[in-house]
Order: sequence, then C-alpha cells, then structure tokens
Amino acid sequence: MSGIALFVPSDEMYEQAKGILKEKENHVTIVKRIRVEEAVTEAQKAISEGVNIIIARGRQAAEIRRHTNVAVAEIVMTAQELGLLVIRAKSIVEKECPKIGIFGWGDMLCDTTYFNQLYHVDLKRYILKDFNEWRNTIEEAGKDGLDIIIGGQSALDGAYQMGIPGLYMSSTGEAIRVALKNAESLYYMSEIEQHNYAQFSTVLDSAFNGIIKISVAGKILVMNRAMEQILGCSSEQCVGKPVTRFLKDLEEAVLNQILEGRMENYSTFITLLDQSIVVSMEPIVVGTRIDGAIISCNRLKRLDMNDKDVMKEQYLRGYVAYGTFDDISKNLKDMHKIVELAKLYAQSSSPMLIEAISGPELEAVTQGIHNYSMRKNGPFIVINMAGLTEDQQTRTLFGSKREGQAEEEPGALAQANHGTLVIQSIDKLTLQAQYNLIRAIRTKRLIRGNRIEDTLMIDTRIIACTAKNLTQLRSEFKFRSDLYFTLKSLRLKIPNLKDRREDVGYLLDLYTRKYMEQYSRYHVMAPGVKQVLLDYPWEGNSIQLEAFCERMILTVGKRTITEAYVRDLLDELYHRDTSIYAVSLEEEEKLQQWSPAGTAENPERTLIKSILNKYNGNRTLTARELNISTTTLWRKIKKFEISEK
Repeated sequence: MSGIALFVPSDEMYEQAKGILKEKENHVTIVKRIRVEEAVTEAQKAISEGVNIIIARGRQAAEIRRHTNVAVAEIVMTAQELGLLVIRAKSIVEKECPKIGIFGWGDMLCDTTYFNQLYHVDLKRYILKDFNEWRNTIEEAGKDGLDIIIGGQSALDGAYQMGIPGLYMSSTGEAIRVALKNAESLYYMSEIEQHNYAQFSTVLDSAFNGIIKISVAGKILVMNRAMEQILGCSSEQCVGKPVTRFLKDLEEAVLNQILEGRMENYSTFITLLDQSIVVSMEPIVVGTRIDGAIISCNRLKRLDMNDKDVMKEQYLRGYVAYGTFDDISKNLKDMHKIVELAKLYAQSSSPMLIEAISGPELEAVTQGIHNYSMRKNGPFIVINMAGLTEDQQTRTLFGSKREGQAEEEPGALAQANHGTLVIQSIDKLTLQAQYNLIRAIRTKRLIRGNRIEDTLMIDTRIIACTAKNLTQLRSEFKFRSDLYFTLKSLRLKIPNLKDRREDVGYLLDLYTRKYMEQYSRYHVMAPGVKQVLLDYPWEGNSIQLEAFCERMILTVGKRTITEAYVRDLLDELYHRDTSIYAVSLEEEEKLQQWSPAGTAENPERTLIKSILNKYNGNRTLTARELNISTTTLWRKIKKFEISEK
C-alpha cells in the first residue's frame, strides 16, 4: 500500500482540504489537522501505514523533513493569497503605506518582489530556517518598526508579546490545490520508480553475473542475488555502504574517474574470497549528468587442480608461484599502469610477451599474473633459454628420451600443463626451436613420435620474456614472424629503472632506511647526493640500487654521506676495473701520461664537452646524439675529467 497524507495547521484549512479532495480522484489516504508538536509523530505513524508522500505547511513541513526520509510536498502560499492578506493587514492598520512583516518557514512564501508597488506598502520578508534561532528572528524583527505581522501561530505569539498586531496566514484553498497537484506528480513518479525497480530487480536476480548499482558517492544502492553469493553477505548488510569496503582490490582513484565521467568504462581482475573475479564498471549517464555506476562481477572457474597428490608434487618440485601483485609497492607510481594491464592479461590464456630486464619487478609480475588467473592452482615453471644449445633448448621445452629409460622425460611445456610456463630470454631460441614452439602453441599438442598415441594434448599458458628488441630480430630474420605476432598481441613493457625517476627516489629512501635499521646506523645525505643517485643510469634496476645502498651505508664511516663519496663509490663499483688483473696505480699513471685522453686537445673530449654544453648538461640527450649509452657517457666523463657545471 502507498498513498498521500495531508496535514494542515487550522480548522479552516482542514475544511478547505476536505472540499478540494471531493472535486476529483486522488491518492490521499489521510487528512488531519495537527499542531507543530504532533508533526513528527503523526508523520511516522502515517509512514507505518504505507504513506510515501506527505503534504504539509511551514514549520510542520520543516520538522517532518528534518526527522524523516519521506517525500514532502510543501503548501506554498500563492501570490493571490498573500495579496489578499496584505490588503487585510493594510485595512487593520489604517495607514497609507504601512510597514508589514511577513514570516514563513522554508519555501512556503511565493515571490513578493513587486508587492510594494502593487499594494503601496513597505513589505519585509522574514524566512525562518534555524530551529534553534527562529524565536530570536521574530524578536529582532520587532526592532524594525513593523506596523503589523502576518504569519503562523508562532509568529503571532511573538507579535502579541511585542505589542504588534498580528494576522494569521490563512489560505483560500488555492495553495492546497497546488500542493496536492505536486504531491500527485510525486506519487506517479514514485509508482513509476517502484515499477522500474521491480523490473530492474527481476532482471538483476535472473542474471548469472553479480551486479551492483552504486551512487555518485560510491555507495551501494542495489545488488542482485548473484552478487550476494560472490560477496558472501546479504543486500541488507551492504546497501548504503562504500563499495570499496567489499571489493577491496577496486582502486578508489579509478572508481572516482568513472563517477566523475573521466572514464567511459573500466575492467580489471581481482581475487575475492579465493574466487577469480572479472570486474567491469560503467557510469550511469542521464543526459550530461553522471548518476552513479553499474559494477558487473563475473566469476571465473579455476582449473580443477585440487588433487592433494598433484598439489604436493608441484610444491616439492618448486612449481609454485609465491608472489602476487601486492608484492609491488603501491608507492611505485610508474608501475601502477603495468600492474593494471597485467591483471587484465591474467584473464586470458593466450601467450603473452613481457619486455623487461630480469629483476624483482619481472618476477612479481609473472607470478602475479599466474596467481590472479584461473590457473592459480596449476604449476608455475620458469625456464631460461640463454646459453643453451639447440638440443638443450629442445629437451628443456619438449622433453627427451634418454638411453636406458623406458619412458620419455617430459619437458617444461608438459610439466606446466594446466598452469603457466615462463620462458626467459625468448630471443635466444633457435629458429628450429621457435618453429616447434609455435606449432605446439597453435595445435596445443606435443608430437613426440610418429604414432598418434605419442601425441600429448597440453593446455599451458606461456609468458615469454625478453630484454631484446624482437622487432629488430625479426627484421634480421632471427625471429619467426608467426611467433612474433602470436606473442606481441599481449605485450607488457616494464620500463627500466633509469626511466622511472619517481620510483628511483622512493626505492632510494626505502633501501637507505632499511640498511640503516639493519646496521643500527643513522646517516644524512649532503645536498646534491640524492640528485647524483637519481641521475645515475641503474642498468641493474632495483637489484643494483639496493646492493649499492647496502654498500654505501655499510662503508660510509661518517654521519654525512657526501657527494664526493657517492661519486667515488659509483666509480669504484661500476666504472673502474679493480680486479686482481687490473694494472697497478703506478702503471696506470704511466699510461695516463702517454695517453692522449689526458690532454685538453683530445678531440673526443672536446666533442663530448661541446654536446654537453649544447644540452645544458643533459646526459640522456648527449648520449643519444653521440649514439652511446648513458653508462658509456658516464665513464667517458670520468675518464676525461669533464666538469658538468
């Protein structure tokens, strides 16, 4: 049941309302004359009886709106009604241009801009809004020299105390008619909304995907039964709460972009209650306004690898991925997009390519992809093709049968069945091995002999890794085009640390704090030291940076880490040959005396200086023009003792 309740403050308005309701059909189920003190209680009683819209006036409407969530259609005094009241007030005062004060709560007064001209009065409006200060407003109005006050009972009580004549704000019934019309419109809109909601709920509950509707504030409004099963909690427990409380891997920054209309759609891959979930989000656009968003969650069934013996064997063989994307710090801002893309790729079982230098980030990404995929319960195997002959590559990938063995020894492709195989240094594969690999990928078969019985069906997800330019290798006919295009479609490039200056700064602070705590020491960096380390091309990525930070903290010997010490340590570790085969210092000095590099006229030194000056000391641009690496440039700057200031 639903309907409309009509509350009025006087017997006169009550009789008017009864007469108006007889004029035509309506949905008013309750009509009452009430006092202000009864407004909230009567409203709550009406709501419990199924009323979803209340018509009220002035302070009564304000109190109901303040203490309940029901829709309120306010009785607004019309211009005609207020005009009649002004004429009556003028006749009571018997002044040519009386000063009239008119009091009303909220929006109950219509526009009175031209009343002074129309009725030859000095009209002052007093809008009452503050529930604690409205009495003070009436008292302050008494200082304005009013001749008469028009208002409700509260305003008239104040007028009586101040000795000012008062006129009750009565209605002709026109305001009630307008309010009733507005209430009926709200009623029909509510009915339509309930009808749409019922349809929406039916569609939601019949969907296999979990679906959530959220508000522009990111709070859950509606969710279907499938979503209740995914989250493991009921709608009553979730509605009204932030969606990120339940979908914890959903990033608030991305959610805000959807809700602000800066992103048309978004999808990612999360793990929830040990379930693999594909999450898709789209904003709800009404005209040009964003009115919330729809989040769809689809469960992916992981491969059934729960057999205890199989899992135990994988663990004993080391075929387990321990890393997740959580191992990549959220403070590594340059890795954020890489992780998001990797989560999307985790949904696929197709081969993919990761271009990166070996290091912790590469390991975390490959293991994260496996653990966020539906293959999580399958084996995770890593092999490296570098330094292997063609025969060794074939045996490693496809297996072999050794003398004296009855059965063939399986290769990595077979051992990683239903799981993930990471092939490092894919660029080192011979052309024959590449051909055999692409044939296995396309056919999902390993042909181990001439008989059909020797064919083994495989379902292995391949993640190929390389630090080389496969496009160039393909142009040089060293990498097969079919394998190249198969891998390249799902490509992920992890930038080198030297191209992620913001991450260098974070890791530098992280590692220095780590080793100061480990060795119970405290050091501070002199001005310029951090900039030297930020500018240095860390070829070994975070492994090199962490090792350098440990050595720096371990051997600095002073409270302050100076720029000279850091430059000398970098030179010692990475640019000077200090092995037992290096020449002695005396021999080196003799060589330098004879070396043209020690003279200012050396043409290479002059060239480097001029290009450095050209680019205001920018090493990256200088190295690019010289067609050398930034590391080689660093060495030459040290060798020629070139000042960069």
